[in-house]
Amino acid sequence: MSDATLVRPAVRPGLRVSRHLTPYLLIAPVLAVLAVLLAYPLAIGLYTSLTSLRIGRWDQAQFVGLDNYVRIIESGSYFAAAGVTFNFGLMCVVAEMPLGLGLALLLNRELPGIGVYRALCLVPLMMPNIVSALIWRSMLDPTGVINHILAPLGFMNYTWLADPNTVLFGLLIIDVWMMTPQVLILMLAALQGIPSEIYEAARVDGADGWQRFRSITFPLILPFALVSLMIRSIELIQVFDVIFVTTQGGPAQASKVLHIAAYREGFVDGYLGNGMAYAVMLGLTVLVVVLVVARRYLAAQASAYGEA
Repeated sequence: MSDATLVRPAVRPGLRVSRHLTPYLLIAPVLAVLAVLLAYPLAIGLYTSLTSLRIGRWDQAQFVGLDNYVRIIESGSYFAAAGVTFNFGLMCVVAEMPLGLGLALLLNRELPGIGVYRALCLVPLMMPNIVSALIWRSMLDPTGVINHILAPLGFMNYTWLADPNTVLFGLLIIDVWMMTPQVLILMLAALQGIPSEIYEAARVDGADGWQRFRSITFPLILPFALVSLMIRSIELIQVFDVIFVTTQGGPAQASKVLHIAAYREGFVDGYLGNGMAYAVMLGLTVLVVVLVVARRYLAAQASAYGEA
């Protein structure tokens, strides 16, 4: 076949698109949908936080600027709710991260029936949070099964969720049972991604179990651990459903986290402007956590895989 028989399709000059512009055109529909579904509601919420909007007084709303933010900060309610959120989040992270890693190390073994054990560990994650919270609220009742189990230790008829001194520990038990499998999944995936040849070489060099974990396992799973930490931190900052079902922020506001405070301010007391101000500050807190952990994640990833 000669070159003369080759026919090249004609391309109109007006239809040519710059190679640099093509990716943006391809994602333009998605960006348009996000703008409608996310950007517009965010803009409305931000504007609402700058007004005196109240339920039942829609026509009396006025623009008040940053007065709502100043009010909730000066009253100390924001810092009180932020303190409860921080304490509860720290307790959950400190308990769930080591426990999830420990379970992942146990389940990362080729043992008879290991698939069954892995499936059983994921059962709490498959249950709706509301269902789990209601079950555990019943179990933590003064006459519930938890007090019967701990009766030899003197915990009979103990009010776990009705005592300001122990309510966070009761909520900690619920959250650990529900969310530790989430950490387990990421840690197990990270462990199974480590080549076995690395461990074999370390054994040949005489490294014991602790040395292999410290020098090989932990550095390689650290990026995954940071991702898990970021996900859990975001979820704990925004925790609402479990606390609302079990304690509704009580007793004596001992479990009044930021999301509960925003809900009560906006929908119980009726001050939508103040409630939205809580929500905006909550979103900024989440953004700060994401940026800090993401930066640490990039550094850990570069350290674990950049030199390899």
